[in-house]
Amino acid sequence: MANTLSKFFNRLFGAEQDAPVSSQPGSVSLPPPEVVPAPKAPEPVIVAQPAPVVTPQAQAAVVATPEAAANAAAPEKLIAWKPALPVDSLFFDWIMGYPGEGSSLIDNEQHALQALYKLLASDLNDAVIVPRVPSVIPQLLNSLRSKTISTGELSGQIVKDVVLVGEVINTVNSALYNPADRINSLEKAVMILGEEGLRLVISKVAFRPIINLNAGKFTRRAAPHIWAQSEKCAVACHTLARDMDPFHAFLTGLMKNVGLIIAFRLLDQVCVQGKFKYSPAFQPIFASVAATLSYRVAQRWEFPAHVILALQQQTGGSKAIEWSPLGRLLHTADLIAKTRLLVNHAQLNSADKKLRLGLSPDEIHCLDHLNEIQLYDTTGVQQHPEAEPQTQARSVGQ
Repeated sequence: MANTLSKFFNRLFGAEQDAPVSSQPGSVSLPPPEVVPAPKAPEPVIVAQPAPVVTPQAQAAVVATPEAAANAAAPEKLIAWKPALPVDSLFFDWIMGYPGEGSSLIDNEQHALQALYKLLASDLNDAVIVPRVPSVIPQLLNSLRSKTISTGELSGQIVKDVVLVGEVINTVNSALYNPADRINSLEKAVMILGEEGLRLVISKVAFRPIINLNAGKFTRRAAPHIWAQSEKCAVACHTLARDMDPFHAFLTGLMKNVGLIIAFRLLDQVCVQGKFKYSPAFQPIFASVAATLSYRVAQRWEFPAHVILALQQQTGGSKAIEWSPLGRLLHTADLIAKTRLLVNHAQLNSADKKLRLGLSPDEIHCLDHLNEIQLYDTTGVQQHPEAEPQTQARSVGQ
């Protein structure tokens, strides 16, 4: 299992080789010229040279150089968004189906947390059954890296997986692409999606069976909402990615909730009743354990180091987090996606000004238009949140 997933994600991310750096030859020092004693001559007249004039600006520059160099070397400290509303706890109550009760940790909570901690201490491959990645997907991702692959050859590989065929056809016929007539040709659909569109579709197909599960009572109730939030988180990550790979950001957003769905599957096993009382303290602990599971699974699947770090930074803790760019992006996109879903389902009021406090203009635009944002148009041109309104597709969000 681990080997299959490792091969899949190795093909997904690809290996980057560092270009060799050629060294410049050093300068050749010449020997000093031979000194020939001169004949006696009258003593030379020494003319005093004026001392160089040091301007105040030059002197200040010399004095400030060490500090300036130190400041320039220090990376900019990234600050994560802290919503004015309790978005995380509101989202948890919503996917649980009922608000928490009680003022302190109670027996059912303790039992559930003990099971979660035991899971963290175990080998996740043995303890949790993660659905296998469809066999056709690694082949497709490998083909997408080839510059000579034809549309017909790609279609021939996609047709081997019924789920993937359905996803490709549904995507090109959705409001994102809004074709004049329904497209039923797989080859035409592949041509419209383009390479980047196919990568996004394939990634969604790979993650959906992992997250959108219908097992026990807790998972059956929560999984559809968790999957909807995962999709929106991935779209927000992709849309707001700046100076980083947007596809890696998209996958990191999809990966965020893998641990959460595993934790809910564990609740199905340890909680006989489909409902139990939980205190306000339970949600942040549960969320931290779920985030830890996500980054542990990412390690086993051999995700790139910067993706694992971004996931690890979501686990929280008492110490202040030194955010990486991708970690901060994931934190913000996750909260934006939760807020968007809570507004969509009338759990929050979209007119509440507190929803947008602390967000940048791009992030506010992403929150307001997350139901509509399309990642790629029919020519494969990336769409960013600052795009003109007429380029945005109609609403397809939940």
